[in-house]
Amino acid sequence: MRKEGVFHIATIGGIPIYLHWTFGFLIIWIVLSALWSSGGDWGYAGWRLLLVGGLLVSVILHELGHAFAAAAFQIPTRDITMYPFGGVASIEKLPEKPTQELVIALAGPLVNFLIIGVISAGLFVSGVSWEGDMGYYFGLQRLTGADYFFQLAYLNFLLAAFNLLPAFPMDGGRVLRAILAMRFPYEKATAIAATVGQVFAGLFVLLGILGNIILILIGFFVYIAAESEKKAVEGRSALKGLRARDAIMVQYPVLPAMATLQSAIEALLGSQARSFLIVDPLGQPVGALSREKLISALHQGMPPTTPITQVMDERLITVEPDTPLGEVMETLQREDVPFILVAEKTGSTPRLLGLIDAENIAEYLLIKKAREAFASSIVP
Repeated sequence: MRKEGVFHIATIGGIPIYLHWTFGFLIIWIVLSALWSSGGDWGYAGWRLLLVGGLLVSVILHELGHAFAAAAFQIPTRDITMYPFGGVASIEKLPEKPTQELVIALAGPLVNFLIIGVISAGLFVSGVSWEGDMGYYFGLQRLTGADYFFQLAYLNFLLAAFNLLPAFPMDGGRVLRAILAMRFPYEKATAIAATVGQVFAGLFVLLGILGNIILILIGFFVYIAAESEKKAVEGRSALKGLRARDAIMVQYPVLPAMATLQSAIEALLGSQARSFLIVDPLGQPVGALSREKLISALHQGMPPTTPITQVMDERLITVEPDTPLGEVMETLQREDVPFILVAEKTGSTPRLLGLIDAENIAEYLLIKKAREAFASSIVP
């Protein structure tokens, strides 16, 4: 699946690695701040960029550490994306056991300590004493190649130490949640870890106001990510025990495959439909057309007579009625499809029972919660 706003820079172990477009702002800021602090010394700016390049490689290896540790527990990683404030390895699902999350969380910082060990061994073999000067990092003097690796090792130490802070969802925060989950329910462990992480996020922002914009960005990211993960875990908890058949939509908007863009526009405006199932003359599903896809086609200037088969998404994911609803929700989010088909196997041809989308799952949970609240209120 194509990701927006990123640049593919490599694929390692089958894991695509992307650089987010905002990384360019970090490069510009590093160059300008280096020139400002050094009085226009381009050599100093170049040295800073070399260090950032080395640190970028270190962060990628850090994230690969998480990814390969997750793979050991049969948890695949979709991709790794590098942002100005760090990297994010997007694993397919949460580890099933706290010990697994503990191992996966610690694998990243461990890679940084391994990098430090490799650099130390290299300097030792080269006959260079473990004495470096951070001077030129602050624009005071020119340094050697050995000093570069000394500084890179130092930055790896800072990276590992910073990530081990219990600021969920950073590595240290995930370690905290894993330890808490060994004693408390997973939802409670996540809530505690998220609260601790948001406290650290506030501290990052306060410290960043003193002059470090990256720390401010990290603070905002940690706060938002902690809240998002807390709500995601609460949502997964609410879906426990539920199946696809529980939230199925048996009435859904359909468009024939021979319909045009104009027909889809009229159907969209004449209903509250968010997406349409596209079917062939025999009534068999052949694609999906979301509101976003339709509007995007209009922005691209496609004529109203364009067949919707040129606009629709041909990816159709089908699950069985007894599929856990939590898995359905994860698939919707991971694959970024408007809905999922629910069909049961009856002979050689599956029988379509209905559709499920994220909004219908949310509505089902709201109704379920309201019914439970009503039932509890009438219990004597």
